[in-house]
Amino acid sequence: MTTLKDMRLKAFVREETKNLLLKCGRKLVAEKGIEALSARKLAFASNSSVGVIYNVFATMDNFVAELNVLTLQELYGQMKSLVLAKNPFNNLNRYADILSAYIEANPNLWNLLYSRHLCADAKKSSIAEARIIKKIDILIGFQLLPLIGNMTAKEKRLAIKVLEMSLFALSGYLLGNKLNAKSGINRGSLCKLLMNTYVAGLASLKRVS
Repeated sequence: MTTLKDMRLKAFVREETKNLLLKCGRKLVAEKGIEALSARKLAFASNSSVGVIYNVFATMDNFVAELNVLTLQELYGQMKSLVLAKNPFNNLNRYADILSAYIEANPNLWNLLYSRHLCADAKKSSIAEARIIKKIDILIGFQLLPLIGNMTAKEKRLAIKVLEMSLFALSGYLLGNKLNAKSGINRGSLCKLLMNTYVAGLASLKRVS
């Protein structure tokens, strides 16, 4: 007969195994890129087995979604810890700095997120991923709304969603290495330029509407 103690022990072991696999998978991607992530390679890196991986996550897609949640949580934590200034425009620029710096520091982890869930033919985000993205939306929204004046609730939601999609779309370019080093333009500056142009465009639209 299975006791409550046995059930708790089983749940604890499962959670510890899950955390170990995620830690190993995250390290594998960070060091070797997304091409290095497969059930077999993960099993080898974690001194586990393919069967254990599928027992815990059911599919590799589920495993990737869990890795992406960790990436989004880390980005959100950095944005959340920002000491905000009084000027919301400056704060939005600082959020853009955080995003571009995070991508620069974690290109392989962000590439996994981008390639699986943010590109044009992406799969639908998991509930956990969507929740973290919503939290990032809220942070951006608190700074964005004072700059764009009176809008309906629907317009506000749409404006924030468009900015989020624009920044994530740009992140695909931030992953690249195609800028001329002598041009005086860096990837972080492009991120700010997109955000600033977007805010200015919203303000102009409200003035003429």
